[in-house]
Amino acid sequence: MTVFWIALALLALYFVYGFLAPHPHKRVFASDLPVDRVEYGFLVPHEVFDADEDSLFRDAAASIVAHTEGRKKNAARDDEMFHEPHWGHTSAMLRGTLKIDKTENLPEACRVGLFAKERSYPVVARAGIAKDPDLGFVATRLAIKLDYPEPVPNAYAPSGEANELDLLLVAGNAGDDGADHTFFMRDGRQLAVGVGLKPPSLRTLKTLANWRNIAMLIGVRRRVATLMAPVRNAPANRNGWAGEPYYSFGPFALGDGAMKFCLLPVKPHKVAEHDRMKVDFAALSKANMDAWLASGEEAEFTLAVQLATPGCIPEPGPNDPPKAVMAAEYCDLAWDETASPYVEVGTLTFSTDASINTPAVWGRMQFNAWNTLPSMRPLGQLFRMRKHVHSAHSNIRVSHLYGGTPGEMVGKCPFSG
Repeated sequence: MTVFWIALALLALYFVYGFLAPHPHKRVFASDLPVDRVEYGFLVPHEVFDADEDSLFRDAAASIVAHTEGRKKNAARDDEMFHEPHWGHTSAMLRGTLKIDKTENLPEACRVGLFAKERSYPVVARAGIAKDPDLGFVATRLAIKLDYPEPVPNAYAPSGEANELDLLLVAGNAGDDGADHTFFMRDGRQLAVGVGLKPPSLRTLKTLANWRNIAMLIGVRRRVATLMAPVRNAPANRNGWAGEPYYSFGPFALGDGAMKFCLLPVKPHKVAEHDRMKVDFAALSKANMDAWLASGEEAEFTLAVQLATPGCIPEPGPNDPPKAVMAAEYCDLAWDETASPYVEVGTLTFSTDASINTPAVWGRMQFNAWNTLPSMRPLGQLFRMRKHVHSAHSNIRVSHLYGGTPGEMVGKCPFSG
């Protein structure tokens, strides 16, 4: 009986500690934020910067580096089918053309950056998959690099600039509910909890010592399960890479406004029915890509943009900031696609005869959502964290898993073959 009462007392202390202890992984906004500002009918996003973001980002990046360093050295260079848990596997490198030719669908104030003028851009894309065994998350991804005629900020170039512009997208499901067209975490604080749990450390023990962090992680896991449910059932699990819609999964600036962007498939791409959680998804993805390459059929997508309007952002709840802050800082926020539909701005086409072999040399290509024009920069704390985390992970991935030198592929993208 004594053991029972001791256990009960410890459990009570655990819950009391969770209530009373500081909760650094829950973001709280000030009550005196500015009211929403609307220009030309579009919401002007307002970013909020926490005082401790630099240390938060450094800790998260260090956790990612330590996790990758725990993998076998040169694993990706020596094994073409290597799949790095949580981060992915490349199925193919492809060449194509992005044609921006419908800028009239955007308000004049939003015709900036990539949409400032109508023209075609040679592109190279890394088509691949990511499978997270802990979260139960699997997804097809496209990392696209454009041959841009002017220098663009670049996270890996020694000079800080390169004539390359990156677009990163993750497959979602067709439809206009928007629920699974978003990221599965809200902000950098949530992401810091997730990446900080590996490898085990004192920081991990401190995180788990607060039951509110565990509750948050359980909530993230449930959200992932909800988003994955349609993917595990027909018809979503019969779509190959060229027949899936892809979403930016977060907000980006577009001049003084905010946007999300997506690629919508023009042609179907059917593959054998499968359950992504139960198969060797890297092998399946590679086999489906090889079959598409052998078919000789083009893959075509519509590039579309959704603009943030007051009507497409949900009404703030009791603990939420104004809509302009939600639009910028809530990376898991679904924007109503009926109130603000995606509008077509261009077409992306890949041909099977323009593929690139995928030895380790092309695996060392580096992408980053921040390799873009300032007028199209990512918004929000989660993207600010990803700027550091993705750079740190990409650099250690190139050096440790591929045996290469970070930044060596900047400016060497084979756009023209």
